[in-house]
Amino acid sequence: MMIGDMTRNSTITQPLLSKQGHVVMALARQLLSCEPGDTIMRVQEYAAELEASTGTIHAALSYLQDSQAVTLEGRGRLGTVVHQLDYPLLWKLAFGRSVVGALPLPYTKRFEGLATGIREQFDRCPVSLDVRFLRGSSHRLQGLASNHFDWVLISRFAAETASVHGFAIETVMLLGPGTYTVDHVLLGKPGVGGLRDGLRVGIDTRSTDHSWIVRTLCRGLKVEFVEINYSQVLKLLESGVIDVTVGPREHLPANHEHFSIIPLSSQAGMDLTPFTEAALVVDRGNRAAVHILKSVLEAEQLLHSQREIVNLARLPAY
Repeated sequence: MMIGDMTRNSTITQPLLSKQGHVVMALARQLLSCEPGDTIMRVQEYAAELEASTGTIHAALSYLQDSQAVTLEGRGRLGTVVHQLDYPLLWKLAFGRSVVGALPLPYTKRFEGLATGIREQFDRCPVSLDVRFLRGSSHRLQGLASNHFDWVLISRFAAETASVHGFAIETVMLLGPGTYTVDHVLLGKPGVGGLRDGLRVGIDTRSTDHSWIVRTLCRGLKVEFVEINYSQVLKLLESGVIDVTVGPREHLPANHEHFSIIPLSSQAGMDLTPFTEAALVVDRGNRAAVHILKSVLEAEQLLHSQREIVNLARLPAY
């Protein structure tokens, strides 16, 4: 959904199709990586790098300042220093597209709450948001690495172990325990009673969290791992495809007497806190994505939106 025409200055509505326009886009991309207090390159250096005249560079920098995307301060021999930056406006000028993010499938109120809060905060700024929903943290991280997404939402555990799986990421925001999942349980058919040899155990290898917890619990046991789509777990248990698996209690229907439920908190030595905390991450070194998220999103507002959705105080809208 495209939102918010830029109306701060009429000059920013002009087409950026000329040589100056391309230079404006290139400078905006570079400035997205800057922070207040940084010193930018000299005009002559920009001209050489962008293969443009110094006059075109001067005009492009003036355009960016006139549109209030950046405020620059000349300090003589010390160079030109960035004073203020409007990251959402710079993003729009630099890329002319939405910010693209990926979240887990919205099958819990917790995820719907975060999606709603993120949407609301982006709707207040000049750059639009494109939200995708994708099952499995590994798939979301792959999309991030291949530049399909600017940011993704995963658990803190998935963020902390991403490098083991070959992903170079940076965590921009942690939202606290209980913001991703809560209250993990061992979920099985009636009479299962717990993990033991010979059981068919459902495992969703697309989920770093699910895979690690299941394999850790089954260590030393002779079980058969059955690849599953976690969103289908109840049907798989009812049909007898699997005997047992792991998941948050909140995923269960209100009427769940047909299942055996054992809290994982009873498992000695298992700290599940990292699995319960939501993390917003970007590709390592993507300063533009870091700056856009930090300038648009405010954690307490996100948590407030999530609490309202979880407590059924309002309807999700994402």
